[in-house]
Amino acid sequence: MSALDQMVFAIDAFSAFVTREVASRDLWTWLAFFMPLVLFAEVPRYVLPALAMLFLRATGRLNDDHKAKQDFLETNPRVSVLLVGLNEEASIAKAIESLLELRYPNLEIIVVDDNSTDRMYECAKLYADRGLIKLYKNSAATGRGGRPAGSNLGLHLATGEFILSIDADTSFDSSTILHMIGPFHDPQVGIVAGNIKVRNADASIWTRMQAIEYLVSIGLWKTWLNVLGMNILASGAFGAFRRSVLDRVGGWDPELAEDACLSMKAKKLGYQLVFAPQAVAMTAAPVRLPNLVRQRARWDKGCMRTFFRKHRDIMDPRRFDWRNGAELAQEWFFAVFCTFAYAVYLPAMLIFDPFAMVFAWTVCLIMYAATSLLAAGTAISFSERAAEEWRLLRGLWFFPFYKGIFRWVRCYALALETFRINYHDSFLPQSVWRNTKPW
Repeated sequence: MSALDQMVFAIDAFSAFVTREVASRDLWTWLAFFMPLVLFAEVPRYVLPALAMLFLRATGRLNDDHKAKQDFLETNPRVSVLLVGLNEEASIAKAIESLLELRYPNLEIIVVDDNSTDRMYECAKLYADRGLIKLYKNSAATGRGGRPAGSNLGLHLATGEFILSIDADTSFDSSTILHMIGPFHDPQVGIVAGNIKVRNADASIWTRMQAIEYLVSIGLWKTWLNVLGMNILASGAFGAFRRSVLDRVGGWDPELAEDACLSMKAKKLGYQLVFAPQAVAMTAAPVRLPNLVRQRARWDKGCMRTFFRKHRDIMDPRRFDWRNGAELAQEWFFAVFCTFAYAVYLPAMLIFDPFAMVFAWTVCLIMYAATSLLAAGTAISFSERAAEEWRLLRGLWFFPFYKGIFRWVRCYALALETFRINYHDSFLPQSVWRNTKPW
């Protein structure tokens, strides 16, 4: 039998299988197979916002407050940048250089070395000796204090009316200050979340997937939440804060997700949190899978602890804005409920009807790839880097598998958090955990 005959035979056999499977079950049975997978794939979270954002742009309903931002910045408010790091010898100089290129006339750069064992302090000192930055080091005998403690030290020493908190492995566009500080022209805005993108997208398949993921989950989703007034999180890697708000909430708490905790505290005071899509920071994403798994497990554990334990009362519409509760409710449904349900649903279906499950799974993977293309394509169409980001779509075929892998990582992390296993994560030193209230 020739190769062509074998191919025709295989296609005929598959067609017969599909026809037999479809005919042997009614509509409701197939819905039982497909609908959970569609929900688990988070289609409603990204397809509907993609379509809505395209409609809003086409009808000219997206607001632009560029003029208000410019007018506000002409008053030259004092801005303090907090750059807290541990063993960032390889990246600290580039981060400082990127900040110096912002050319904002009233900018204060504060670098805090959290007891590094490499040459981070010496590299930063070259700039401090020239009067370009202020440099401080935690030299306590107890060792590092953790990112929250370093940020609070920087806050105590800062003189700015507005605080910009960044990671040491980030670089910035020249218009960063305009877009990150400009939204504070509205006195109700307490926090501004920046738009984080992956700088090393070509380093591995994992960084390419993260680049696509950031485009959709940050660039598209947070822009959509801006429309609804429902943004609830500013990443610690790139966030701006009104100094008076930080003073009122007591700065950063020692938590796994200290950025989420700070965002919740500000939201409870009634301040708005807005996303600045044009304020772009390029970050170095984990290149290897083990490092990425550890990062995501910490994020998932920290967010569950912060959102659904420590600050779960924010979901009470009688006390706080109902939009906070609505956003956290959908986050709980997709990130927690569907994650655990998926871990039960998939093995059960494989046991009771494996052939139909494989067929349904294949169709859903194709569906997920198509919806991911819509969401990622929409996100790129809104991006200021669209010309260079379209190439990311070449790797979109692997994205459903990538999300499938990290759905199990999330399940593992949430199980640990649910049963308080490995509660004291190494993200913070033991000296901090001993003095931190458990949740």
